[in-house]
Amino acid sequence: MKMKSGDPQHANVPSLSAHEMAALMLLSYAPIEVESETPDMTALRDAGLAEVIGQDTAKARFSITWDGEVVLRSLRASAVETDVLRR
Repeated sequence: MKMKSGDPQHANVPSLSAHEMAALMLLSYAPIEVESETPDMTALRDAGLAEVIGQDTAKARFSITWDGEVVLRSLRASAVETDVLRR
């Protein structure tokens, strides 16, 4: 995962790989067990887009953070805007 630079509007927006994007989308629907940890989940956690919840229990899971939700909302808005411009 890389951080975009150059454009002030996107200065702190992470550049996600396709796998990281898919993992973030999965997290938006339901938490994923930590036992299923992948490099993508680790990268999302390190970027602050995912977090581990329930660490004190036997069922620790990855969950999307507020920042992760914001990234997904931005992507959805961008996709809608692109679709509108194509018409």
